[in-house]
Amino acid sequence: MRTVSSVGLCLASLAVSVAFSQAPAPSTDRVGFPANYRDSFKHLLTVDRSDNGQIRSIWANESAANTPWWLPYPYGSVILFESWTSKRDAQGNLMIDENGRLMPDQLTTLFVKRKEPDFGEAYRQNRNGEWEYIAYRPDGTVQTAPQNTGNCAICHLQAGPPQDWTFRRLRFANGASGVTPQATMSQYSFIPRDLRVKKGTRVTWYNDDEIEHQILIPQFGAFSNVMPWGGSFSHLFAEAGEYEIRCSIHAGMRAKIIVEP
Repeated sequence: MRTVSSVGLCLASLAVSVAFSQAPAPSTDRVGFPANYRDSFKHLLTVDRSDNGQIRSIWANESAANTPWWLPYPYGSVILFESWTSKRDAQGNLMIDENGRLMPDQLTTLFVKRKEPDFGEAYRQNRNGEWEYIAYRPDGTVQTAPQNTGNCAICHLQAGPPQDWTFRRLRFANGASGVTPQATMSQYSFIPRDLRVKKGTRVTWYNDDEIEHQILIPQFGAFSNVMPWGGSFSHLFAEAGEYEIRCSIHAGMRAKIIVEP
């Protein structure tokens, strides 16, 4: 779905296990290819996967995009994620832009899910409420046929009823960037406490705590927004030196960024 996934659809593997290939699923496409979705859907989040170079750009139609994260999605909701490959250099290393993001290369797949009355029954024991899934190629042709989407339902069981079987819901509205972080905040601590980076590095922190934090970098007078769980904040360290990092809400939370030439 910059998930349908962690919105979120689960990326269907081309090499599906025997167990997954036998998973019950619908026999017909009732989801429908959302032509011109970029003109009518709202962009929710872009997630970088630094493990495999996949970029997931998540979109939702109006009814889904306007639903508060704590409420079930209404009927008619459609969520998708675009699956992009990312650019690599001549040595095969992932290329990073000036904002610390993976650089999109080719759009390969659109994973889409739709919620309607009585949808999902064909998934049987793996049913995700009233959602059904499918994957399309960018030209609108079907890449993963309905009868092969049982693995999508199995994956989304992990999101569970509280999230209406949709991953990353809270992050759609809390300022998360989706960039791969170099550091996190957890248990009222910066992890790692001291981080060494090269000059010109954009450092991203991710709030993995259940309470809010606000990052302060005194030397720059830079503040993040108040970040709930799942929020993130990035800052470019253009010059060598040592920089103190604090949480303005919790005085005991301190860390240091050591920027090397």
